[in-house]
Amino acid sequence: MINTLKKFITIKTIANNREANLEGINLVKGLLEKIGFTISIEGDSPYNQPVIIAKYINVNSSKKVTLYNHYDVEKINKKEKWKTDPFVLTEIEGRYYARGIADNKGILICRIFAFLEMKEKGFEIPNILWIIQGEEEVAGKTPFEVIPKHIAEFGSKIYVEETGVGKGEIPVIFYLPVTKKQPSYLTELNNVIYNGDAIFDNRSLNKFTKCPFVSNIPEGGIYIGFGPNDGKCNIHRENESLDTIKLEKHKEVFTQFIQWINKAEI
Repeated sequence: MINTLKKFITIKTIANNREANLEGINLVKGLLEKIGFTISIEGDSPYNQPVIIAKYINVNSSKKVTLYNHYDVEKINKKEKWKTDPFVLTEIEGRYYARGIADNKGILICRIFAFLEMKEKGFEIPNILWIIQGEEEVAGKTPFEVIPKHIAEFGSKIYVEETGVGKGEIPVIFYLPVTKKQPSYLTELNNVIYNGDAIFDNRSLNKFTKCPFVSNIPEGGIYIGFGPNDGKCNIHRENESLDTIKLEKHKEVFTQFIQWINKAEI
């Protein structure tokens, strides 16, 4: 996983970098096809950052889940003062440093490798719509043109955010819709993925602009966010980083989540 992540980090998937974006798309596409996803690249992106639409069909399962991530990264601002090369994955004192490691390349690669290992072990994988967009950092219009039709056609009940963030060392599970009474399934989910140690937050993950994923979740859809990010990630700033242990742990957490999807009655 880490060798693939190192390669992905070196690919400067920044707005208007056509060659790098294509290389990044092909890396993700190739990995997903190994799992059994069918891929379409959609949208006439003015930034050369179209949307990856990945679908996994399991005819023996009625379970469905929609996942969201993005492959693009924020450009390096001239004022940023990095202590490492931002496009070389560097480990220092238990953290990986690189542009995009926390937002969102580390989590994306981690989840892909979770599926690769599930496939190798013969674990059941439910029906999946995976939306991996490329205009997250420029708040582009292309995802708003591409995403709604796929969400409507796929018709899943559960929608999973690109990552999450803990409060100190305590993991957080974000969820929607807003409700006064905490849904019973959350306790079960917490027990499965975090041994009951997480706390809940009845809202979406913070976004800088309107999100084409969250804004298109249909009425009755359940939004869930969880992941390895923490208060030290420094997203969009110099020395962006991610805890090495938390990233590796997320692979296990995500695997447990997918297996929970196979059994959950929601």
